[in-house]
Amino acid sequence: MSLKRKTYLQLAVWTAAALVGGAAVLFAHLISSVQGWYFHFFTGHPYMVTVATPLLFVGATLVVQFFGPDAKGSGIPQVLEAIDQVHDDKAGDPPWRSSLVSLRTAIVKVISSVVGTLGGASIGREGPTVQIAASIFAWIGRVTRRIAPEVDFQTFLTAGAAAGVAAAFNAPLAGIAFAIEEVTEGILGRFREMIMLAVILSGIAALAISGNYLYFGHPSVSSPSLDLFPETLLLGVAGGVMGGAFARILAFPSMVNLPDQAWKKALYCGILCAAIGLLSGGATAGSGYEITRKFLESPSIDQWPVFFGIEKFFTTVLSYLSGMAGGIFSPSLSIGAGLGFTVAKLFHFSNFKVCALLGMVAFFSGAIQAPLTGVIIIMEMTDEHILIIPFLLAAYLARRIGKVFMPVPLYRFLANKNRKG
Repeated sequence: MSLKRKTYLQLAVWTAAALVGGAAVLFAHLISSVQGWYFHFFTGHPYMVTVATPLLFVGATLVVQFFGPDAKGSGIPQVLEAIDQVHDDKAGDPPWRSSLVSLRTAIVKVISSVVGTLGGASIGREGPTVQIAASIFAWIGRVTRRIAPEVDFQTFLTAGAAAGVAAAFNAPLAGIAFAIEEVTEGILGRFREMIMLAVILSGIAALAISGNYLYFGHPSVSSPSLDLFPETLLLGVAGGVMGGAFARILAFPSMVNLPDQAWKKALYCGILCAAIGLLSGGATAGSGYEITRKFLESPSIDQWPVFFGIEKFFTTVLSYLSGMAGGIFSPSLSIGAGLGFTVAKLFHFSNFKVCALLGMVAFFSGAIQAPLTGVIIIMEMTDEHILIIPFLLAAYLARRIGKVFMPVPLYRFLANKNRKG
């Protein structure tokens, strides 16, 4: 490749990455504003909002149905499917123009997510951000190929997916881990569990013998000890069971017995979500970020709604199955936090905030089966690097148990299902 082409290619990647960062921030602000409107309206007119919710569910679903069917759901399975298309077409031209990663699909994704959020759906913006990011990289890639035809579609999409995760969570290491673990899972393959187990066991041995220490010291952070193991084991198992069941239902929606017609399915899901939302005081709407952060910053667990994790579990399932656009990344973390808080409350664990973080890692790992990504996301978002051994242990246990329910990771299963269907 000539120097001119290399320079052009680098400029294309920088441009795409910058656009992804900007789009992710704008999308985050948009969803946050709409979420704020929902809570404002719900506080003043709860019954009016409850009545409007099913109608908005139908609207969010029909936007996808008529204008961009590939915008349905999370968006991550669609990106995986688009990457897989490269292997099915040696020429490489059709995948570049795939509707799975088109700007039209990205726009529909935004519109449906906004309408669903306004309706109180339990959806996140992170999965949609990944598909939007991949669509931007695909668009830039199409332009770049006019000068550098050797541009690799798979590389561009993988970079776009990683950039989307990093920008959505403000967690750059998680973006790299996600690309390695989920998008290009063959790189780790059968070595992943062996590596995790080796790190966990060696870490536990070192902790038992020498206690926890930081190489260059960090006196302001309290050290975890072996006393955390009961909470870690309990939440690892509980997160694996709940996460595995969650993934199983999303993979096989026939288990829920919803209507076949798109508008009717969305209406039923909206009615059920509206009822749960009314009972929870609106707490189950959106990604769950607000209520989770509120209680993580609270000095007490006394006011924690003990059934939040279960309620959030069902509203997230219903929101996803309705057919609208919306991710499960953030809702999964909120469900996990709810699980952790509830376990801490029921078993009278004093370190309830640690339990919430362990619950996040465990449920995410059981549902998504990307344990390293889950651990890194939580560490980057909370700066609790000192809990890495408990996090890894909970993630390992949860993933092993989650595989009993879903032998194939959820995103990969949905991508394969879409290709065959």
